[in-house]
Amino acid sequence: MSNYFPELRRPQYPSSPEILLSALAWSVIPRPASAPRNTGLIYVRKDSNNLTRPSASKFNTHPTRPVGEDLTKFSEILKKKGFVIHDGTLPEFVVEAVTDSLMGARAEKGVGYASSAIGLCGALLQDPAGGLGAPNPPNFASLLNTMYTLGGGEGSASELWFKVATHYAADPTLSRIEAALAKTTLSEFLPADWPPTTVQLHEGAQSTALPSWWHEDVIAKQIGTPFSWFRDSWDRLCSESWYTALTPRKWAAWAVCVLRNALGFSFLWEANFFAELVRGVRDGTREPSAVARSALVPTRPLIAYQKGSIAQMDVMPGIKQALIQGSAYRKALGEVLEGEGDPCRNLVDVINLLRHDHSAALREKLEVGDVSGTTNLVETVRYSLIERSASDVPDHHALLRRISRNYTHVSPGPEWIVVMAAVSTSSPTQELRLGDVQRQLDSLGLKPRIDFLLAELERAGLCVSASDGDEGIQINLGIGGN
Repeated sequence: MSNYFPELRRPQYPSSPEILLSALAWSVIPRPASAPRNTGLIYVRKDSNNLTRPSASKFNTHPTRPVGEDLTKFSEILKKKGFVIHDGTLPEFVVEAVTDSLMGARAEKGVGYASSAIGLCGALLQDPAGGLGAPNPPNFASLLNTMYTLGGGEGSASELWFKVATHYAADPTLSRIEAALAKTTLSEFLPADWPPTTVQLHEGAQSTALPSWWHEDVIAKQIGTPFSWFRDSWDRLCSESWYTALTPRKWAAWAVCVLRNALGFSFLWEANFFAELVRGVRDGTREPSAVARSALVPTRPLIAYQKGSIAQMDVMPGIKQALIQGSAYRKALGEVLEGEGDPCRNLVDVINLLRHDHSAALREKLEVGDVSGTTNLVETVRYSLIERSASDVPDHHALLRRISRNYTHVSPGPEWIVVMAAVSTSSPTQELRLGDVQRQLDSLGLKPRIDFLLAELERAGLCVSASDGDEGIQINLGIGGN
């Protein structure tokens, strides 16, 4: 399949969005052979009051928040490192406050709560297996690194995370917490030479192979896709100019926001790509080059939102239909091209190959319409973009919001537009204008109306309205003196 099309590993929605950042973290941190087997990590287990003794033969979810003896030792290490209050003591309530401060978003569903993934150890307090409560979770690290490579990235998203995390781990306050975590709840799971000074990406976390035509048709032509948006956003967020301007917690929150939007929109783009490709292949009157263009560059927003009644503004039916149809088309194309050995130089060649050699076989496969396995795909996109936290701790970084049990609207959280604006510029001190943000969101696939975008920026206090909604309106991020 990868000879002809981008190969995105099939996902499953993470219970907490921070799991995505933790997946990148564990892809460059080797777990020692002596670590407990069949064990996943989560910061807080919801059923922590009913923990059973770990079993070597069954899958276990291990909570990593320091409690009991670990909390006592955690407190002792902090005190030895000079983490004390004004009178030289370290009361228990202060230690509890430290462990509380490491908590991430409290998702209503899932086996437990993830940490906020701050620094090195903070991101290692959970892993995909623990977050999903399953021994064989999706390979989120490989998926995210593939998306980064499809966007034209060099190296990997994981390695860039490591650079930023090691910078924050050296912070005078955070370094003490890191040391205490490494010697308590994480001690069994970290390599002996902790903390690491070099990074090596695990083989299984590497990007899948790109289609032979991808570089020439997409990267070289600088076509905007959710992958290029992710590459641009991740490179910028992981640059020194940005991570030195943000606190560790804010950087982690912004990083998770970028990851979840990249994940959701990449699969929406994939669905649109296969749908447009199949339509164009079957319509022999269209020029192959026009078909290729429509497949690579969506003409409509990947999430079709509009003004209207509560029901009319519901975006989930359209998202679900697009993903189910795109998944069926993807399977059909993969099956008819199975066994084809020679890669094509460009997407036009793929279209011609399908038209000339596989038209009848494709028609037969499409009549079957295999939609198996789409539930996880729909849930992944939905839960990547929708407000995820419990009512007492709002999710400020979500794009979608559940209005009732039946309707889901495009309703960005107050921090979502801040992140989207910030990653549209290389530096917090660089001049940023409305048109810059709009172009980046066009690449992501949202393609926002200018009035929608301006309203969100005004609501966040990032710009002042103008009567003509000019793309040249300046945006003030309020960071780094801008």
